Amino acid sequence: MSQPESEARFASRETDAADMRAIQEFLDEALVSEVLNVIKSGKEATVYRCRADPSLGVEFAAAKVYHSANHRSFQRSAVYEEGRQFGPGQVQRAIKNRSEFGREAQLAFWVEHEFEVLSALHYAGADVPAPFACTEKAILMEFVGDEDGDSPQLQYARFADGEAEKVLERILWNIELMVRENVVHGDLSAFNMLYHEGQVRIIDFPQAVDPRKNSSARDLLQRDISNVVEFFQRRRAGLERESERMARNLWNLWKYGEV
Repeated sequence: MSQPESEARFASRETDAADMRAIQEFLDEALVSEVLNVIKSGKEATVYRCRADPSLGVEFAAAKVYHSANHRSFQRSAVYEEGRQFGPGQVQRAIKNRSEFGREAQLAFWVEHEFEVLSALHYAGADVPAPFACTEKAILMEFVGDEDGDSPQLQYARFADGEAEKVLERILWNIELMVRENVVHGDLSAFNMLYHEGQVRIIDFPQAVDPRKNSSARDLLQRDISNVVEFFQRRRAGLERESERMARNLWNLWKYGEV
């Protein structure tokens, strides 16, 4: 698919044309051959289902395109950015001053950060989409779903008898694995986990923090675990889990190198 043809498919809206320019590098590098449809569109990014090149070993891939600095707003970004490195002093000053260059540089760092976290967690065996490639504005990763469509968010999943408890255990296992890898998701909920054929995939890591460098990490971990436990408690009457105690114990295990 040539660049004019690719962009023409999305010429109805300016944001679509911008998204296609961001995806074009994946097309040029023959990682994908076609952009099929929008999977999800939110405040921070739009995700597209693409036909993958056979070299990736999958039929479909997901291209997550971050919105430009003028169209997106990472909530509480200062909380998540504590401890991160944003390049040389000139770049850091531009980001602090919120110049156009600074906003675009900040966007590129958030994209790179998510790709690096996904790569590390996938290598460690976490239930996250496999990352394939990254540009300054987009990430190409595993598509969670099949030819009939993408997988639903956990929020909308239906569980068979006894399945909810198993899914909860698997998510808690993932949270522990992430902490072991010095990662706290920071915004975990049933809306950024996908559920497909009994399997969970955790997504959306741009705000993930390193507990060694971020003073809010413990509170964010507590919130992540509470969000997950409370979701399953609403779905399963009688499910008893003390999220605060669980978070405290996991934090202490990590703190003393026992996890």
